[in-house]
Order: sequence, then C-alpha cells, then structure tokens
Amino acid sequence: MPFRDEASERRGPAAPIQVELGAQSTSQLYADLGGNILGVFASTFLVLERDAHVELVITFPDRRSIRAAGLVQFVRTAGPDQLPGLGVAFADVSPEDRAAFAHFATHVRPPMLYDE
Repeated sequence: MPFRDEASERRGPAAPIQVELGAQSTSQLYADLGGNILGVFASTFLVLERDAHVELVITFPDRRSIRAAGLVQFVRTAGPDQLPGLGVAFADVSPEDRAAFAHFATHVRPPMLYDE
C-alpha cells in the first residue's frame, strides 16, 4: 500500500488556487443566509478534502487581486446543471479585503447563499 501524507492532503495544493470574480464568472463569493460573506466558490475540477488549507489569489474585474487563506468547506461535483468546484471559507480577512468583497457583492454580483 502506498504511503499517504494526510497532513499534506489537509494543507491543499502547493500553488495558490486562482479565482477570477466577475459579473458572469463561474466562481463567486458565497454568504450565509444572513448575507455575511463567508468565502468564495472556486470553480475547478481540483478535488480536495473538507478542511484542507488552501491559498487563493482572487482577481476582481478591475484586475486587482487579493491573496487569502482558507479552508475547504464543501466540494461540489460536476452535474448536468452545475459546475464542479470548492467552497473555501476565508480563514483571516483584513478589513480592507472584506470591504472589497462587500463592494463586489453589492455592485457587481450578489453572493450565492450557503447554508451549513
């Protein structure tokens, strides 16, 4: 049986996951039912375990980028009416970055809702 490095699997990929946000992008922010932005849904075929640590580079339509750390909250597989991807909850977001996410959600595209 091959050796599995479970700690490595929980850390996630070595390279940051690139996420592009836009008015019609396949990736988008997600929020709880109260409207609080929790993280980002990254449209990807990459499959990681729940609670895997990941680094993200999130790019906005104006080409500004934010680096963020997070934990995989959910994994969505491809289906007839849905794209695959990872729901990544932000681990630590600065007030400036949180304001940028709120601005995007208010002026460009509302977040998808996620109910744990």
